Amino acid sequence: MDSAVIFYSSLLCAVLFGQWYRNKSRKLVDVKFAWSVFFLGMVFNTSSFILADFYIPDEPYNTLFVKAGYVSLMLALAAFFFTVERIVPYETHHVFSLSGFGIAALTILSPRSLMEFLALSIAMVTFVGIMMFLVYTLRNTTGEVRRGIEQLVTGFLIGFVGFLGRSDFVFYNLGTPLYILGSGMLVGGLMIFGYAIVDTPALDELDWKRQLVELYLIQSGGLLVYHRQFSESRDVDQVLTAAGISGVQSLFQEITSSESGLNVVSIGDYEILFAHGVNFTCVLIARAAYQVLLGKVREFTEKFDGVFGPIVESFEGSLKEFSSARELVDSYF
Repeated sequence: MDSAVIFYSSLLCAVLFGQWYRNKSRKLVDVKFAWSVFFLGMVFNTSSFILADFYIPDEPYNTLFVKAGYVSLMLALAAFFFTVERIVPYETHHVFSLSGFGIAALTILSPRSLMEFLALSIAMVTFVGIMMFLVYTLRNTTGEVRRGIEQLVTGFLIGFVGFLGRSDFVFYNLGTPLYILGSGMLVGGLMIFGYAIVDTPALDELDWKRQLVELYLIQSGGLLVYHRQFSESRDVDQVLTAAGISGVQSLFQEITSSESGLNVVSIGDYEILFAHGVNFTCVLIARAAYQVLLGKVREFTEKFDGVFGPIVESFEGSLKEFSSARELVDSYF
């Protein structure tokens, strides 16, 4: 089982690092890079314990390898938290990353009798920190991306319970069967987690709020129903812009002899995302055509149609009728 942990951790580390490295806009503070470092720490952690348990029983080298296993994972967790704390909007003051570095230092300096207590401490910090990260991403994603995050949560919880189950405390106090079960759960959790983390685009789209520029809701006849500006941009006539977007869409429908409206249009540095209600079109101008934004536009349009659809159908140009739409927009964007 430990060999399987090393194999899958190495594989996930290599895949995630490769995806990060091939990204032209890669940066050190990147979630995929942080996860690759985390799995590298898992590799060193498990390898060190294998060497200590089966190949190097003599002291003081056995204790040195045990400490190396704990420290490698703690440092990997600290690096991961350093990245996460820059992504989530919570004021953590780097409590999680500093805890990782601090417990790693204590592990180096402390006697072996305290290793299990320190390992349990970092396990609790890890659970709180990673669940905070996963809950934040779950709340801020939608559609297919959200399903990927749900798989990540499932894989992490299974793997976390397995990680606790394969601890020395369980092996010496609760017996070999539970230790083997824990190892199996850790492998299973890694497989589920790896499948989700490699395929889901959510990790590349956590900055989706920074991509928002403007939102237009346009009646089928070209009248502006609602407008929201998310970031500073040049001043334009919103009513004329709405009429222009509606005209362009009608033109392309005519050219292609299609009753369906536009979906995604790229213009320069901007992506224009469309979703269609019964009597209106929702248009989101963004800096990137993220899957999470496409999902949000579609879900928002469906909800807006259910709440304001009848008003849009008889709309004659008074924007005051949609003043309450701001709360609905805020709930999605």
